Amino acid sequence: MRAWLLHIVFGAILVGSLAAKDRKLDVLMESNILEQTVKEVAHSYGLMFRDYARIADADIRALAFEAPGCTQPVLVVLELVTFDQEEQVARTYHEPGYVVRYVYIGGSWGKVDRLAVFMQRVRYAVLASFGLSSYVPSPYLLMVQSPGRCAIVDSIDWRIAWRRDHLAAIRTNPEATW
Repeated sequence: MRAWLLHIVFGAILVGSLAAKDRKLDVLMESNILEQTVKEVAHSYGLMFRDYARIADADIRALAFEAPGCTQPVLVVLELVTFDQEEQVARTYHEPGYVVRYVYIGGSWGKVDRLAVFMQRVRYAVLASFGLSSYVPSPYLLMVQSPGRCAIVDSIDWRIAWRRDHLAAIRTNPEATW
């Protein structure tokens, strides 16, 4: 590789990292902010937040929503992207016939897929560091549990929960309840 090409690449990395450092740091680290945005997204699709459901023998709670046309509640758990809590989260109470989806920004999976979640997180972290993404990377993903015949849940665009503008709105009005 030619030296001038290598200098251009390293120069671009340097400029990009300085630009990223100067940007206001808004990495979504707190689960309560993501929780509020999840409530907002669910509410915008017609789901009504009812209460928190405790996961047996764990300090983990699920957001319980009432959804139009669904006989049972829809449960949303904020789970670490490392899946360290997966064994405890898997004990979430639900009736037979529930469908489980794992959601992280632009990806949705029917089962635990550590590599796919890792790749999504890296992708959005790199894009966000250069200001090329409207999404904020997070250490949390969503585990969405819904009754099998609950079509409204499939239509929800959960990506909105990680959008920079929605997070800014939650930060400016943290008292908003859905």
